[in-house]
Amino acid sequence: MKTKVGILGATGYTGVVLTRLLMNHPEVEITYLSSEQFTDKYYYEVYPMFYDLLKEKCRPVNAADVGYRCDLVFFATPNGFAKDFLPKLIKENNDIKIIDLSADFRLETILALNKSKKQKNLKITYGLPEIHRAQIQTSQFISNPGCYPTSIILGLLPALKHKLINTNTIIIDSKSGASGAGKQLKPELHFCEVNESFSPYNLAGKHRHIPEIEKELSTISGENIKVVFSPHLLPISRGILSTIYAELNNTKINQKEISKLYSDFYKKEFFVKVLPEGTYANTRNVRYTNFCHLSPLKDERTNKLIIVSAIDNMVKGASGQAIQNMNIILSLKEQLGLDTLGQIP
Repeated sequence: MKTKVGILGATGYTGVVLTRLLMNHPEVEITYLSSEQFTDKYYYEVYPMFYDLLKEKCRPVNAADVGYRCDLVFFATPNGFAKDFLPKLIKENNDIKIIDLSADFRLETILALNKSKKQKNLKITYGLPEIHRAQIQTSQFISNPGCYPTSIILGLLPALKHKLINTNTIIIDSKSGASGAGKQLKPELHFCEVNESFSPYNLAGKHRHIPEIEKELSTISGENIKVVFSPHLLPISRGILSTIYAELNNTKINQKEISKLYSDFYKKEFFVKVLPEGTYANTRNVRYTNFCHLSPLKDERTNKLIIVSAIDNMVKGASGQAIQNMNIILSLKEQLGLDTLGQIP
């Protein structure tokens, strides 16, 4: 029997990518699509690419209805919604599995519920499978990582585990396509503002992903890590490229040793590919995929480690990773529905 899944916020960018990917997943059935803006419209009326393929209507969000119709639900909702709605949903279906793509619970470990109604608190698992796979397997509630943090944490994970770098020297320069800002209308995201431009934003420690990045890196390393993080907006629709710099602890380690260390670390990870020497990760090769491409390099002149990390912000940075987490929870093959290659041109 197929797992019944719902998508709350189904008409936003992460919601439509989830819907598209789940349509081709052999082990799930989409039974609930919510949209406050398009309530009672057929989903294909909002996105005609689904015409004659998906006959679900967009519904208003109703906890009892979601709890009745779904075994597992994805929250592709604006920040703040899940925090308010989740206790109501758990009250209706105490066993429902939850994958939250918003930022509401990424810094938390427990969802406190109403003890007077004999509801047990829910443990929150940070859903980066390459680190927390064992916890995800037995979890009811997954907080899906952010897009920038995914590219950065996967890039730094081997270096931190092997104590390669001075953790006080981490500088991260990241660039994202415009879809990372969501579907809401904003003047700075109009075509004439983004096209033929390349802009930094939220510099000098102001970006909301910094606490998430630092929390996870600190947990991995056992140190209190602070990073310099500089995000930029690219005039492309999707993709993230993070270039990460840090001072190497060992001046004698060479490029071949670094490449081997990274390749060995990720050799069992289907979705993380360490590219051969001389090949740089880029956004085109991971577009529409759940892959993360990494290029670890040594700058011999300055004794710096440089890591280039590329993901599709809508897939490995959001909806694809959520489905990867779902596959793990449901004890399915991890790449089921996600083993698509990049599309060129």
